[in-house]
Parts: sequence; structure tokens; C-alpha cells
Amino acid sequence: MAYIGRQPQYGAYEKQSLTADSSTTTFALNYTVGSSSSIFVSVAGVPQEPEVAYNIINGGSQIQFTAAPTSGDTIFVIFLGVALDVATLGTGAITSLTELAEQRADDDVFLVYDTSAGQIKKIQASNVASDLDINATTELAETPASADEFIIYDATAAANRKVTYANIVPTLTYTSGTATGDGSTTAFSIDSGRSVNDVLVYVNGFNLVPTTDYTISGTTLTFTTAPASGAEIAYRYLPLSGTATYTNDTATGDGSTTGFTIDSGRTVEDVIVTVNGVTLVPTDDYSISGTTLTFVTAPTSSAEISIRYLRLT
Repeated sequence: MAYIGRQPQYGAYEKQSLTADSSTTTFALNYTVGSSSSIFVSVAGVPQEPEVAYNIINGGSQIQFTAAPTSGDTIFVIFLGVALDVATLGTGAITSLTELAEQRADDDVFLVYDTSAGQIKKIQASNVASDLDINATTELAETPASADEFIIYDATAAANRKVTYANIVPTLTYTSGTATGDGSTTAFSIDSGRSVNDVLVYVNGFNLVPTTDYTISGTTLTFTTAPASGAEIAYRYLPLSGTATYTNDTATGDGSTTGFTIDSGRTVEDVIVTVNGVTLVPTDDYSISGTTLTFVTAPTSSAEISIRYLRLT
């Protein structure tokens, strides 16, 4: 077939004839087109100007004339190009695929949308950063807000996860209670969920030794010896978090020893030390270096030494 002008590289131009009746302005097209310039329209041998004499409507499936062609006029349409239907990738195309369920290989390929090029491209897994480099990141240099997030490695899931600061450093709540001794009662009600290690007990200002001077079972605190009549009893509940617990140690003075072994990683700020129930002053009365607590003055012979560790473990 001969062509005036450039011959199409693929396929052939298609022709469609239309029948005029002097009233109809809209006609269905045999092919969907992308624009009014994608067709050549002739009415009674006169070429029609796109978007002046006619327009394309309904997604390119119909032609609409500005004025109804006269009955008997010869009308034909030459399709210079048709619209290309591009499939839309539905979610099922992804969700129905078999999961890799293993560590990706370096030569595996991902599909990404390159925003700088405005195109979908492929990228090898080896080119996807797997290590988080924070060396060049500006330091926050202040206490994080509760909604701030950290990236951590979840050993249980073997994957990087994010966690909010509020879940790393929970809000600690301190509470207390009081009672009065009557010289005979040894059992007193306290808050539930407590143990001897996370309750500080004072009688007339003296700090008692856990287990030695009192025990706890359920919501009952039991003194070894009933507090005297009128004695002021104070309970200080240390804050709890998850499954972490408090611990304590005891020792006995001999009148000469000043150094005693304690748990590692402690400072004078997170240890309460009492001698015979009297709470000592950090730094003034004792110091801590490594796993050694050193008294300024050696506790007397048989003195009851109690060491309460305030940091949860």
C-alpha cells in the first residue's frame, strides 16, 4: 500500500466511516484515542480542525462535533494513533507472591521508584545500605522527648526495629505509706506486688534491714519484732519497671575493717548504706570505687551494715 508522507513503522492507519443525520453530534469510535490530534476527520471532503470542529470525550472513546454534520455528508475518520492501555499493578501482584523468608543475597534485585528520574528502576541488594552510620549525625545533646524514636536490633526477631524513648525510659512512680506501732502487732498491710528488696522500711527514723528485720508476703509486711507503742512506721515503695528487680547486701562490722565488697557498677548516688539503722551520708561517710565500698570510719564490732542498691537490674 502506498502512503503520502512517512509510512508507519508498525501496523497501518485505520479508517472509520460515520453516518450523519443533521442532528447527531456524538459518535462512538472504533478505537480509543489519546487526544483529538490522534485522528484525521473529514466531513464532505473538508478536513476538520481538532478542538474547533470536534473534540474527543469519554476517555477518547467518542468524537463530539461542534455542529451536527448534515445528512448525506460523507464523514470518515483516519486513526493516526490509538491510546495505549497500561496495566495498573494491584496489591495482589505483590501479596500473592511467595515470601523470600531468608537473608537476601547481594545480587538480588529490588524495584524502586527513582524520584530524581521519575521512573521505576531496579537496584541490587548490595547497593542498598544495610549498615546504619551515625558518626556524621548531629548529636541531640539534650534529653529525648517521649515521642522520639531509636533504632535497635531486636534479637528475638533478628531485625532492626524502632522504639520510642518512652518505652526505653519509662516514667518511674514513687509512693509511700505510714503506720503506727502498738507494741504487739507485727503484721501490717502494704501495696501488692512488692518484695523486701523494693520497699524501704523505717521505724522512728531507723532504716530496717530486709529479711532480717522484716519480711513481705503478698500484701502483708511482717516485722521480726513488733514496733513499740506509738512508733512511727514509714514505707517507701521504690519504682518498678518490667521484670527488673532491686537487690541488697548485708555485712557485720568488726571495729577495724573499712573496706567491704559490693556489686560492680555502683556509685555513691545509687546505694543506700545504713549502720545499725542509721542512714549514712554518701561521700561524707563512705565512698565507692569499683566493687569496694570504703567507710570513713570503721563500723563498730558487730555493727549491722545494710547496703541497698537502688538501680534496677
